[in-house]
Amino acid sequence: MLFLHRAHRPAGWWRPARNLALLSVAGGMLAACGGGNWGSGKDASAQYRACLNKVSALYRYSGSFDGYLRKAKKIGRRCGIRSSTLHAGLGRLNNRNVGVSDYAEADGIELREQIADATGADGVLLARRRGGNAVRDYLDYRVTPDLVRKGRSMRKRYRRLLRQIERRYRVPAHYLVAFWGIESRYGAVTGRHRVVPTLAKLGYRSNRRRFFSSELLGALMIADRGFARLSRMYGSAAGAMGQTQFMPSAYIYYAVDHNGDGRRDIWRSKADVLASMANYNIKRGGWDTRINSAIYEVRLPRRLRVSRTGFYNQRPLNYWRRAGVRRIDGGALPRSRETASVFLPAGCRGPAFLLTRNFRAIMRYNNLIEYAFAVAVLAEKIENRFRIRKAWPRHDYALSKSERADLQRRLTRMGYGRLRADGILGMNSRRAIQRYQARKGLCPSGHANTRLYNHVRGRRSGGGYADSSGGPQAFGPVVERAEAQ
Repeated sequence: MLFLHRAHRPAGWWRPARNLALLSVAGGMLAACGGGNWGSGKDASAQYRACLNKVSALYRYSGSFDGYLRKAKKIGRRCGIRSSTLHAGLGRLNNRNVGVSDYAEADGIELREQIADATGADGVLLARRRGGNAVRDYLDYRVTPDLVRKGRSMRKRYRRLLRQIERRYRVPAHYLVAFWGIESRYGAVTGRHRVVPTLAKLGYRSNRRRFFSSELLGALMIADRGFARLSRMYGSAAGAMGQTQFMPSAYIYYAVDHNGDGRRDIWRSKADVLASMANYNIKRGGWDTRINSAIYEVRLPRRLRVSRTGFYNQRPLNYWRRAGVRRIDGGALPRSRETASVFLPAGCRGPAFLLTRNFRAIMRYNNLIEYAFAVAVLAEKIENRFRIRKAWPRHDYALSKSERADLQRRLTRMGYGRLRADGILGMNSRRAIQRYQARKGLCPSGHANTRLYNHVRGRRSGGGYADSSGGPQAFGPVVERAEAQ
């Protein structure tokens, strides 16, 4: 179907013999997927969306791995993928050479965390295992002085290209360079796993079978359309590809051919890499071009109720300005009706940050707060306009997943909400923690650490609880008296 796209037409496509051959192939593909008119305005995105309607039979399959592969081939043909591509991608896979048996879930290691570890969040798990503050430790792990220096060098080296992309997409150049640095160390680390076998393995054995089965078909579609060769499709342990670390679906929807060579090459073309990241941030992330910053370190007034802070407590930027929130460097906050939140990643004793809509746009790239912090901080450091001034508190130890789940169960029994004990502290869990902290006279930051956990369990750790309320003077300028609930 290469001839269906002007940018992807092969050389000599106009020759009668070649054209007839292509029309013949297209006819067979259209028949295989039950009709459809991919030649009149419908592109790879439309083909992939149509294919998603057929994938349920694949991810619900509960038989052998060989049976899963046979099912994938059958559905792939229905999606319009040629049999030759399906055979090349799946024909030689089996339990042994893919390593399906290595993904036994009985070992107590959740695949969800393995997958998160492989999609740009490798340092998050390391930080959590160390027992420290996850945001602080992840920043130390990822935003190194060397990465900042290289980012400034790349910003300078590709300044003309970046200026061109910034004018077109209106995503700041230093943020594009930061994405590039965090995702692949500016193209140096793109993954050594074959994408199709990796996605087949995850589609068969992970606890996100629907997601990875869909991505498997997307990867095969990319190869079938000639966007990339199967032999060159290498990526992360989760199937993320190229210098952008796009999943196949993100490639199909958002990758662009910026240099006009007829390919959307996120593996080797710096122009396509940076433009594709910008396109993703505008179309999927919803980047706010009027603000163009994702994060500000701020100083909170004493009169501000700490219970109004928290990542999920979104309020208009003008609300925070009127409430007396100020940038710690003395600069002015932007005037905007867009929402933002004040987040205390280490509780009331640590630094406070105002997170704009663009911070949430970063999280559309990777849905981890730690990851978004890394991209935002790296971007601002590349521009030489950011450093965290307030010290992180000592003895701020993170909870393990089992401890977080136990905390949720205990808060539910105490009447602070009906929480799902999954170890994921989302909006409802954070608000339940804030209600508990306020009722117990603690600073209601919503931050969970080992001292909070011991407090809920009725134990007292040495040194007292870090966020306990001893009145406004106990915490410095960012904390006021706990709000009554």
